[in-house]
Amino acid sequence: MKGSRWFIIFIAAFLFIMFAIEYHLPKNFVWKPTFGHYDEQPFGCAIFDSLLSSSLPQGYTFSKKSLYQLEQEDTTQRRGVLVISDNLRLSDVDVNALLKMAERGDKIMLVSTLFGRYLEDTLSFRSYYSYFSPMALKKYATSFLLKDSLCWVGDSAVYPRQTFYFYPQLCSSYFWGDSLPERVLAQKVLESNEFKYETEADSLVTDSVTYMPVAMSRQWGKGEVILVSTPLIFTNYGILDGKNATYIFRLLSQMGKLPIVRTEGYMKETAQVQQSPFRYLLAHQPLRWALYLTMITIILFMIFTAKRRQRAIPVIQEPANKSLEFTELIGTLYFQKKDHADLVRKKFSYLAEELRREIQVDIEEVEDDERSFNRIARKTGMDIQEIAELIREVRPVIYGGRTIDADQMKVYIDKMNEIINHI
Repeated sequence: MKGSRWFIIFIAAFLFIMFAIEYHLPKNFVWKPTFGHYDEQPFGCAIFDSLLSSSLPQGYTFSKKSLYQLEQEDTTQRRGVLVISDNLRLSDVDVNALLKMAERGDKIMLVSTLFGRYLEDTLSFRSYYSYFSPMALKKYATSFLLKDSLCWVGDSAVYPRQTFYFYPQLCSSYFWGDSLPERVLAQKVLESNEFKYETEADSLVTDSVTYMPVAMSRQWGKGEVILVSTPLIFTNYGILDGKNATYIFRLLSQMGKLPIVRTEGYMKETAQVQQSPFRYLLAHQPLRWALYLTMITIILFMIFTAKRRQRAIPVIQEPANKSLEFTELIGTLYFQKKDHADLVRKKFSYLAEELRREIQVDIEEVEDDERSFNRIARKTGMDIQEIAELIREVRPVIYGGRTIDADQMKVYIDKMNEIINHI
């Protein structure tokens, strides 16, 4: 008992030390964009969705439906729909559903670096796609280089013009200057020596600076379609990036006073899976190690406990042969009852069965005695008269109920054994 107490104290102290070490270790972030509702990594949307749910007075909800499913819903209330993805290739069915919602008064905000050729042809715009590299972002951030500028130019009567600063990897995609819809909301500032385009008249150029739109709006029916080319800003990192959260709220303010629904219907399935308790524990390194150590401790406890309580396996003896004892017991019963005729009767039945099986002779048929005796004599080599005499003497004991003594019983049984042994 004393040893078990020290073992438990050691395990508890070990777990406490490991928890303390893991808690003070630097956190390793995963910089892969998922935009997941339950992902708390920099480019997930768990904090983003939580903050908007508590900040937008008109309401902010979450859905997994596609644009077609949202359009099919029977509702008279107008709403804003927010779609965030790094590769939003909409089909013609989704685009038609999007335009139907916008035509009846809904406002759709699509945030992506790619939008699909059908939507681009329908709304008459073109976008420039740039591949995102987490390693390039880390390298650029540690080099303390200047950030890129995003200038807010929309709704000057409501919001003043303001410049926001982001790392280039977060806002490297933009729309071409020759595909401007009705209204530009935000522009990216590019130095002329870093941007070369075939026709300068297609862009808005001022001296040595080029402005490329990164957020723009297109009226459609009673509603509006808003296009944003910087999805990495609409994440946990973007909403917590200092004063740049103002940029996100200015874009979302284009929805007006409509309640906003963000849909994950166009994201990867891995980002849409709701986290179970174990998935939540495994997603955080301290909790993950705590789970591993707990499982190891339980396994060690089971091993030590099993060794301590194991019992010796009993040796199972081979069953003894009781046939001889059984025979002696039956013989003793017959001896005590003095029923000698019954023993002769059973022995005769056995003899008849052996002759019937071995030489096809039935000594119980009296009419065939001559043929049976001859066949038995030829098979055994015994005298035919001796065989006939034995069987005729035994029959009265078997069928007539004649009593015999022990000596006579022994003589009959010995002669029947002799016949059986000579078959």
